[in-house]
Amino acid sequence: MQTSIDLPSPLGIVQTSSITSTGKILGPDYETNLKSAAKRSEEDKLFRKQNQMNDNDEFEAMEVQNGDQTSLIYYYKALKMDEELQQNENEIINIVQNRPKLGMIEGSLMKKSPHWFQGYSQRNCILRNRVFRYYNIENKKLQGVLNFDVQSFQLQEIQDKNGNTVEFILKPLGQTQKVFQFKGGTLEQTKTWVQLIKQHLQDSIGSLKVLKSLSSYERFWRFERISSLQIMEDADDGDILLFQGKDINCHIQRSLTQSSFDHIGILIRLNENQLYLFEALPLHGVGLCRWSKFVMCKWNYLYHKIIYRKLQVIRDENFKSRIHEFVTENIGKQYSFNPTKLLKFKSTMLQDPQQQQTRTFFSSELVAACYKFLNLLSKEISSTQYWPGSFSSENQKLSLQYGSLSEEYLIDFEGE
Repeated sequence: MQTSIDLPSPLGIVQTSSITSTGKILGPDYETNLKSAAKRSEEDKLFRKQNQMNDNDEFEAMEVQNGDQTSLIYYYKALKMDEELQQNENEIINIVQNRPKLGMIEGSLMKKSPHWFQGYSQRNCILRNRVFRYYNIENKKLQGVLNFDVQSFQLQEIQDKNGNTVEFILKPLGQTQKVFQFKGGTLEQTKTWVQLIKQHLQDSIGSLKVLKSLSSYERFWRFERISSLQIMEDADDGDILLFQGKDINCHIQRSLTQSSFDHIGILIRLNENQLYLFEALPLHGVGLCRWSKFVMCKWNYLYHKIIYRKLQVIRDENFKSRIHEFVTENIGKQYSFNPTKLLKFKSTMLQDPQQQQTRTFFSSELVAACYKFLNLLSKEISSTQYWPGSFSSENQKLSLQYGSLSEEYLIDFEGE
């Protein structure tokens, strides 16, 4: 009887042909490449899981019979969900993928200070996509961000003797006494804000399941966060993810590069608008990982943290066609990182098709090459001169030729 490591199906249900977000119909050869790219990405993560299997409380193995062959599947015990929990997770993903865009509102509100002697201060407030943000009215700096998809909140209304709502309070659930109290300049303004906040709360993940973990962090409202499901909903071609891995090699790389990050990937929508992570991996080369599978398999456990940055550009048909061309031309390329690459400061154009076919990448080199292909980065500097940290907000020298990268959002994996 043979024992082997069995890998799950890389794409789940796959059609015999696909349609990209540009409307282009792709044949079976593309499907084959897509499957192989996804398998490479998954193999890398499963291999890394197995190398961390020194904690018996965290990992478990299960034998699966497939004909005459017995396969051994390793997984985090956290993945051993009962049918009810699995159904709940699937329902949430389905709701997020299909929920409508809600109306947004921006305007001035008065915020009550937690210190009684300071009274109220004017704040510029924005409610968009289930996230309430408020800013200092003078210096425009972000003062607080309440993400209803990441943390559950209760909405409380303070009414006058006539039953009119004069103020409202957003209270996070969990181990905190913190509250966020606001009022508008008029009763009508306060009423409008309360009505819209109710809609955003009711349509949030925080109303579908109780999320309390964020409230245990000190001053949690001061930092931008985004949920893994909001990424699934809002991310678009060219956005990036920055990773801080747990491996000793990751720690060494961060020390050498003086950066908080050791890996980077690009997000792209393929296969009927499914979101994928496009990345170069040390063991398996350039591959793709479906984001919904990354979330469900809890591969975020391989990293201390994952950061999201949105590429703020106009994504016309030419942009989408170019980035999809880069992905399809480079999936399957080998990974390579060596001193020779680091000494290459200027770009060289690879005219020979054979050279293009045998080109190799490390993670940030792949991202830089893609951004250069899109004319986002100068073609003068070699792609090998970019590290993962080069694309973080720590690097003030990064300059895109058009567009910009947003602030950093720490990804919250549904209370994990």
